[in-house]
Amino acid sequence: MSSKPNFWRIFMKNRLFSSFKYLMCPMLAFSLHVGAATSNDFVELVDHVPTKGVNKATLMHPLDPNQEIHVSFVLPLRNQKELDDLLERIQDPADHEHYGKHLTSEEFIERFAPFQEDYDKVVAYANSLGLTVQDTHANRTLLHVSGPTQAIEAAFNLLLHQYVLPEGRQFYAPSKNPEVHTSLASVVSGVVGLDSYAQWHSYHHRKETSPSSLDASQAFPSGPGGGFAPKDIKTAYNLSGVTTNGSKQIIALFELASYQASDINTYTQHFGLPSPKLKNILVSGGSSSGIDAEVTLDIELAIALAPESEIYVYEGPNSNQGVLDTYNRIATDNHAKQVSTSWGSGEDTVNTQYLHAENAIFKQMAAQGQTIYAAAGDSGAYDDYPHNKSLIVDDPASQPYVVGVGGTSLKVNTSTGAYLTESVWNNGLGNGAAGGGVSAVWPIPSWQTNVSTVYSKSKRNVPDVALDADPDTGYAIYFDGKWQIFGGTSCAAPLWAAFTACVNQELTAANKPALGFANPKIYAIGTGAAYTTDFHDITIGNNLFYHASKGYDNASGWGSFNGANLYTNLTSGNSFSITAPHCHILFQNEAPFTQGKTGTYEIVVSNSGNASTTHPVTVTINLPSGVTYSSFTGEGWSFNHSALSFTHSHLLHPGSKYPAIQLHVEIADTAPSSLISTATVSGGGSPCETVTNVVDRANAAIGN
Repeated sequence: MSSKPNFWRIFMKNRLFSSFKYLMCPMLAFSLHVGAATSNDFVELVDHVPTKGVNKATLMHPLDPNQEIHVSFVLPLRNQKELDDLLERIQDPADHEHYGKHLTSEEFIERFAPFQEDYDKVVAYANSLGLTVQDTHANRTLLHVSGPTQAIEAAFNLLLHQYVLPEGRQFYAPSKNPEVHTSLASVVSGVVGLDSYAQWHSYHHRKETSPSSLDASQAFPSGPGGGFAPKDIKTAYNLSGVTTNGSKQIIALFELASYQASDINTYTQHFGLPSPKLKNILVSGGSSSGIDAEVTLDIELAIALAPESEIYVYEGPNSNQGVLDTYNRIATDNHAKQVSTSWGSGEDTVNTQYLHAENAIFKQMAAQGQTIYAAAGDSGAYDDYPHNKSLIVDDPASQPYVVGVGGTSLKVNTSTGAYLTESVWNNGLGNGAAGGGVSAVWPIPSWQTNVSTVYSKSKRNVPDVALDADPDTGYAIYFDGKWQIFGGTSCAAPLWAAFTACVNQELTAANKPALGFANPKIYAIGTGAAYTTDFHDITIGNNLFYHASKGYDNASGWGSFNGANLYTNLTSGNSFSITAPHCHILFQNEAPFTQGKTGTYEIVVSNSGNASTTHPVTVTINLPSGVTYSSFTGEGWSFNHSALSFTHSHLLHPGSKYPAIQLHVEIADTAPSSLISTATVSGGGSPCETVTNVVDRANAAIGN
């Protein structure tokens, strides 16, 4: 990074003084509520500086002090352990009380959204900082505000700088992490929008064609220029016999650009499809990116398989703040039970606080029975290429409550259109290849733990499924007033969403719950006897690093749908048993605790799931004040004194339990009358579980 000359230091001194003056009056108003503020009254919110981008960029100059900046305060969900448990139970067919019983938006907000009083506190705080509230959200997890650069700097006690990357792209970023008043420390988890380093890209590839090549077509695929027409997709993927068409279903498309309605009308008229049922929903003012082929092909391919569905096009700005706001609007509206996104960014280009804010939105979708399909990227295993040739996966496809969709190259019989074979789409580095790999952020989900062929046994593997994405075997799309051929994983995602709309149409007609988050069912089928009939297993090719193989692989997931077969399985009411371990913990005391004496806790870990654990299981204890570790017994358990944790490395089979841990503790004379401790079991491929033990010194345990 270049050094700062003297004029820079003088500028920064004046800039800080300007920001200080800007903040003084509103902060005086806020101090009337919270008392006089000092430097000790503010806390830092971590992980807001895009270090990776800043380290390889050149610092140019301070951001224009009058440039309008849009940011969103992020508020965490309440009762997150309860939510995680509910999501497991909603997806578990063995749980007759909760399986398939999705929440309404109102029910989700009542149980898990931040309290209204906390949201109001953040609104008041933003107003006190001189920021303008642009938009509020029904689930109270985001508050969209804006202000000129100098107001943002003063509000969060930082500076915003302009940088340039080696390839010439400019972005702004904060000089340090933001600060908020301590009164908001437990209310606000982050501020999204303080940098513009991450860019969300669409994942489509256009096949180079000439006007003459588009005039002629072979028998199959039969679309202009030999691209796949709607009927060709149905023929190739065994959907011709499926009679549902998406009627009374809504497909939500996440978009960061616009489209021309005339293109869509020409597409439907050419192929004899019903007039499109489109609804445009602008979020945060919509996009300023103009017309983009991505939006057009998303709409046309959704219509191709679900022509009677309504298409809700959610259009937002291409920024951290805009992306979050748009996903959140889809979740809080809860109109669509199937969602498609063909926009993404390398998982490493956004901060973890952003990823967790995004994750909360996708959890809400899963709780409400919405399933979202995301294009897994078009750079193979190297999602940041050409800027970085490292093994990176794409966000949001790598999110644990998103179905990541990879890409294939599809070959059909040119005389009949029937399916012949598929391989992993790979046109070479820089020319397009199916995204896939291993998340660096998210642990392996429960429904993936018992898949023996995943590349990682501890982290989230992507993609989950695939579909044709090769532009050389691509789709006929009418865009910008002419026929063109497109491929890319962005074509595969809306087709999976449209397929789901047909499934949900059938389920709704039979008074059954919506399919909901699809991955638990997909993986149950993938590990079951129906896999070879419900899916086309892709066993040929690679995505520049990960190779296709029998069953699941990180190049193509479980493969592409064998349409009618998978449709029948998903709509027939079959029970999809999720094969996974589930560690349960019992935490109790053996006798009443007495001051100045030794007490004993007994801890028992059992496996109530239907599969063995896959790696070591750890129990972590949190003791109250006045209670200290003395000793323990427990066959096979290793002990970490500093973490107060126990680890067992042996497999725990279904219905079995580990030898009990006898944890002996000393009870101090100063120990309170009510002793509250917790025990958490984690690892082994099982969801975490935490239980609480409350001991009254005069009585036995009154809860666990």
